[in-house]
Amino acid sequence: MHINRPTIALLRDERGIALPMSMLALLILSTLVIAFALLATTEPVIATNQKMVAQARAVAESGLERAVWALNNPTASGGIPAGASTAPSPYDGSTAIPIGSGVAFVTLTIPAGGGTNTWNVVSVGWVPTNTGSATAHQRIQATVYKYNFVGSPPPASLTVQGEISVSGNTNVDSRADTSCGPKDGTWSLGSTSSGGSADVYGADGNSTKNQTGLGAPGPITDMRQDVPSSLFDQYILKSADLNSLKAMAKASGTYYSGSSVSSLTFNSGNKIPNGIIFIDTVDGTNIDEGGTTTPLSNFASVDIHGGAEADPSGIFSGMIVVAGSLAIAGDFHMHGLVYVVNDLTYTGTGTGEIDGAVITQNIRDTSSTTIDTNTGGNASVIFNCRYATNPGGQMPSGFAIVPGTYKEVGDS
Repeated sequence: MHINRPTIALLRDERGIALPMSMLALLILSTLVIAFALLATTEPVIATNQKMVAQARAVAESGLERAVWALNNPTASGGIPAGASTAPSPYDGSTAIPIGSGVAFVTLTIPAGGGTNTWNVVSVGWVPTNTGSATAHQRIQATVYKYNFVGSPPPASLTVQGEISVSGNTNVDSRADTSCGPKDGTWSLGSTSSGGSADVYGADGNSTKNQTGLGAPGPITDMRQDVPSSLFDQYILKSADLNSLKAMAKASGTYYSGSSVSSLTFNSGNKIPNGIIFIDTVDGTNIDEGGTTTPLSNFASVDIHGGAEADPSGIFSGMIVVAGSLAIAGDFHMHGLVYVVNDLTYTGTGTGEIDGAVITQNIRDTSSTTIDTNTGGNASVIFNCRYATNPGGQMPSGFAIVPGTYKEVGDS
């Protein structure tokens, strides 16, 4: 194709190009100016919203701390009364609590979590007000728990919601420590039998062993029998208590469940570390509180032999919870509390001893909890208030947040 010279010259002519180029540049600059202007107007709003959200979260955290304070100070103005099954206003979510001089508000809802030792706290922080649309709010929830035996120390060295059989060279003694009040030697729902050279002593002010008392309340005695079932309730861990202890054990890596717990042995080759040891059911669900529906195949079955203590001192310090049955045999030394949902058999040898307390719930097993010794052995349960109420030094003295339960959740 042939293009003549005038056409080529016209195509190469650049006269007039400045105007459209300048218009294009002006359009781009105008767009940028408008964008920056819009950004300048929205940036303060975004920053303000972020600040209000951060403030609302801090207010919600302060609300959670106030709830813990109220539970730990039941007699103070604004405290939650001890033994309350529901939290009074303003802890029922009905009233917004002003923070400072009303620059923020918090609403608290504390429904009971299954027992007065466990509460599920929901705290919502509001900035600057809890009404209207121009507000920020953040929701925090957590479970707070007070170890059951801080407020209700075990009533005896050995507390059994069933029958007890002590024999051999067994020694059950509550005389050495009365720091949380004098305790009986044993408590049993049914009868308590003693044989051989078994010695059972309560802190009754005399050195005569194996004296018996029927029912409760009554003067401190060695072997308290036929205790009404209703009096065991304050010493029985409910599902909420067990769940809180599970969470603590999981947080420290001392929680056991699965098929292995149907026959789990701690010995010199599988030692027990100090802390809260929770051996759960096979499937990890709590045994029903009535003890009638959970199959026995789901119960844990645990053996502890001599030499199982991981601590170099040769003494285990902490709490052992077994959702099933426990057998302790051999020269085992412990400072703390043993809590067995079903039944315990303790056959000691050597100088084995449990300093603290033992509680068995006997939820399914109707046979006697057996404390016995082999020839030359010495199965001992010696009451110690500090070891029972703060096993292993693991438990806070009052209500505290259960590890793993603190959550920031969406709020509509």
